[in-house]
Amino acid sequence: MELKFEKTNDTLIIFFPDRVDTQNAADFEASIFNILNNNPAKEIILNLENLTYISSVGLRVVLKIKKQFNNVILVETSPEVYEIFSMTGFTDIIDIKKALRVVSIEGCKVIGEGFYGKVYRISPDTILKHYYKGNPVDDIERERQNAKNAFVLGVPTAISYDVVRVKEGGFGAIYELIDAKSLKTYLLDLGDNIEAAIKLSAKLLKKLNQTECLSTALPRAVDIAEKRRNNITKFFSEEENAKLKALLDSIPDDDYLIHGDCHVKNVFIQDNEAILIDMDSMQIGANIFEYANLYIPYVAYALDDPTNQEKFFGISTKVCSNLFYGILNEVYGEREDYNEVVKKILFLGDVHFLSKIQLTGQNFKERQDNAIARIKKGLEELDTLKY
Repeated sequence: MELKFEKTNDTLIIFFPDRVDTQNAADFEASIFNILNNNPAKEIILNLENLTYISSVGLRVVLKIKKQFNNVILVETSPEVYEIFSMTGFTDIIDIKKALRVVSIEGCKVIGEGFYGKVYRISPDTILKHYYKGNPVDDIERERQNAKNAFVLGVPTAISYDVVRVKEGGFGAIYELIDAKSLKTYLLDLGDNIEAAIKLSAKLLKKLNQTECLSTALPRAVDIAEKRRNNITKFFSEEENAKLKALLDSIPDDDYLIHGDCHVKNVFIQDNEAILIDMDSMQIGANIFEYANLYIPYVAYALDDPTNQEKFFGISTKVCSNLFYGILNEVYGEREDYNEVVKKILFLGDVHFLSKIQLTGQNFKERQDNAIARIKKGLEELDTLKY
């Protein structure tokens, strides 16, 4: 029996035949071990896309492979074959991934859009987040796990119940959201009277940022901030950099959930409740990080390009600014030091913004210089970022 296989760097992919049973198990075993022994690799992927049936003798061959080679993954497993592995306990000892069902987005209405993809309404009950920039399935699965963890902790979060292959290219995650609309559409329906959107957004963020999470899988916001500081040290003197580090070090290393990108394209409204659908930027830290990150898309870009929000969100600069400051007022407005709190949020936001400008690799000199000037002013006026 000749089996098809591919070797790329340290990964070996072997394709199974359509059946492995008593008739061909011996030939199958001889062929697959010949490939394995003559093509050493750090990762072994057994592709089961053609396999329709595997008997107990075939299962024993797979078990031999697992015992002899540590890093073995079974992929593209049909539901029927996966059920065989599950019933016999193989799913407990080997990483086995199901084949993804294929979904078409042709003719489906776009109801949201972000940097990595678009959100489509594919049925009255479900939406599809399409990762057209090629996010690996593992990244989608990680985002789904973040959403599940947040949901269990009580955060209003849409749970993706399936990962699919999109017929037109890329991958997607399916969510159940009946009669939901994006916060962007909700805002457009409200017109200038956006108070309801402010209250829903603030309620969601307060719930999120009051939720403690001890997960070690999520990155810590203070570590992210330190990396961003390292990206921008060249713009400041030694004394300024020392002050900037001291300010960032003054932020408590809290254990609260931070979404990190909670703008109008990543929030949906359902039954008069704001629900998160995009969890790939989830982190853990102090509340200041949430609002500093929100400042960037809602306010910072418009400081140098007043048309930015209209181009990116389809919403006016005025509405975005009013939404941002309205949320801050809803969350912190009763504090006597409200103005100082806002100043600290904007300062940290500009630190992140300047780092973001650097990472784009594009020439935004005016935007860069303006952000540097705002940070320098903050270095003179602030003694701590704790609030």
